Amino acid sequence: MSSFSSLYTTIVWNPLFNGLIWLYAVIPGSDFGVAIIALTFVLRVLLLPLHWKAKKAQQNLATLQPEVKKIQEKFKNDREGQGKALMALYSEKKVNPFSGCFPILIQLPILFALFQIFRSGFDPALLSYLYSFVPNPGTVNPIAFGFLDLSKGNVALGFFAALTQYIQTKISLPPPPPPSDKPDFSQILQKQSLYMIPLMLLFFSYSLPAAVTLYWTILNVFGILQDTAIVRLTKKTP
Repeated sequence: MSSFSSLYTTIVWNPLFNGLIWLYAVIPGSDFGVAIIALTFVLRVLLLPLHWKAKKAQQNLATLQPEVKKIQEKFKNDREGQGKALMALYSEKKVNPFSGCFPILIQLPILFALFQIFRSGFDPALLSYLYSFVPNPGTVNPIAFGFLDLSKGNVALGFFAALTQYIQTKISLPPPPPPSDKPDFSQILQKQSLYMIPLMLLFFSYSLPAAVTLYWTILNVFGILQDTAIVRLTKKTP
């Protein structure tokens, strides 16, 4: 377990922490809020190829939903036959049904590391983890944009996080499948996540450091812009 923790710290936590402090130190004004925005932009750009592939795969899967429904109806009492038929369909159409999961798995350790950093990143003792080439600011001022204390909870910012999360989830959902008499549990789960995740963000914004909420809001804003652009571009390409 200790080796895994050491690997996580070396590969994920340290680079993110050093990148954030480097941005804080070199961007004029030394504003931690601006540093968070800049880091979010950099991460979005780096993960864009994976996000593009996931979005493309999601669209391809959505176009196959009518055929998937037919297979499910045809083999509704034969789970093995249904699985083989679905895999044959995906193979024929050259679609990987699991390709959309990989970018999410990549982002999970990043989100966890950033949560740790934002929760305790204002402790001057952590600056001892800086690389030799990263300027040491001595202290990190938690006041962003001249008024927002990033070390404390902020419900107003939580509202924007919830709103942008709702919009981001809304535009990320695949087109609804054709009407059916049977309940589609995946659709039910997607609709629940459309409302539940924003409500959870708003609820926890009272206790979470505003740095976490700011990061999530900016992440959603970039995600909305990114997804809107990807949808338009993928519609123009075969």
